[in-house]
Amino acid sequence: MGHQISRRTLFRTASGLAVAGALGPALTACAGGTGAGTTSSRLTMTWWGSDERHAAYKKALAYFQQKNPKIKIQETYSGYDGYFNKFNTQIAGGSTPDLLQMDTALVAQYARKGVLAPLDDYVGKSLDLTGFSRTLLAAGTVDGKLYGVPSGIGVSQLTVNRSGLERLGLRFPDAEWTWADLKKISAAVNKKSGGKLFGVDDGGGGTLNAFEIFAREHGQNLFSDDGKKLGFTSDTLQAWWEYWAEMRRINACPAAAVTSAAHNDLTKNAVVVGKALITFDIGVYGAGGSITDATLDFLPTPQGDWSGAREGNYLNGGVLLSATRSSKRVADSVQIMSFFAQDATAVKDMQLYRGIPPTEKARNLISVGLDDTDKRDMANADYISKRVSKATDALAAPPPPPAAATQIWDLLFQSNLAIAFGRTTLKAQLGTFFDQAAGILSA
Repeated sequence: MGHQISRRTLFRTASGLAVAGALGPALTACAGGTGAGTTSSRLTMTWWGSDERHAAYKKALAYFQQKNPKIKIQETYSGYDGYFNKFNTQIAGGSTPDLLQMDTALVAQYARKGVLAPLDDYVGKSLDLTGFSRTLLAAGTVDGKLYGVPSGIGVSQLTVNRSGLERLGLRFPDAEWTWADLKKISAAVNKKSGGKLFGVDDGGGGTLNAFEIFAREHGQNLFSDDGKKLGFTSDTLQAWWEYWAEMRRINACPAAAVTSAAHNDLTKNAVVVGKALITFDIGVYGAGGSITDATLDFLPTPQGDWSGAREGNYLNGGVLLSATRSSKRVADSVQIMSFFAQDATAVKDMQLYRGIPPTEKARNLISVGLDDTDKRDMANADYISKRVSKATDALAAPPPPPAAATQIWDLLFQSNLAIAFGRTTLKAQLGTFFDQAAGILSA
């Protein structure tokens, strides 16, 4: 099913940050909307997503309107492409929707431009955020004010072919595992399978969310707060690349050709094609291939096993619901936000279509109707959420990625690949990477 929000996905769509600063062409959505600031008696609400998400929203909103007949809602929905282009056109024309689904990667841009309404005055009154952790609410917080209510928990985790491990006589790792544990079990997979399988796909460059956790375990973010510089050091990237060079040397992960083929193509992921048992890409959940009949399970990104290592995980909040500052219906929009956050019927209608529910109460409400894989998926996200909330050494949630984040991710991938293919040395590529990254971020 794969309902989680991947940090990689956020970086791939972060090019939308450029859209937030300049108007794009208006695109037609699936349904009409009149927008805020008009004479319409209807509250206008817009979101993006899959057909399943559309249906879930519509079902929940129909129930809301039955319970609140004075609030009539005009729904507008579409795919992600063009969503923010249309929103920018609405801003320019004075016809923004009252309530919209907001991208966590873009909330700071719109909040600082004065487009979104701060919600703090409603919290604890008409906006019930009981059960939301401080770390989760950080996803919708900009400069100390709340501008969006998170829909779910987005975490960095690994997908594991558990039945494949068990066939080799290997135990499923403990959730508190480390990078050393990943190396040990991955090497064991290769040995136990007679060289036919690798333990894990190569995370050296193609898995930005995994490197992000690794960097945060070193006390560093991917980017500076203003997005104009890298937030991690050369020593941290060197340690990361050296780890994966050793993983390739001992056949714990595949050679460069397998990694290259899988770039941006889930159907060629090492786990999907049956060449590895563990992957950093949560998107393979439901991708078919060799894992069609496999028992899948999930693990947090490994912890640092060096002196001074910190909690690297954080919660990215899935997507947000935000109200626009120009709206005359902010109070009604807040009532809808609270409904999605706390109402049992809304929680059950939305299931996992906006991410794993943000509170333990909501997760318990939907757990009965989930299949076993979804339950394991949600249980791991719940585990990470609780661990992050208890951590005293974790960094604050990272700043929104800059528009150039996708280019940095591609540069990281290509750099690791160049090392893996032997086209350059690791230390030479370090200099090249930081020089090119500086140029990208300063452009």
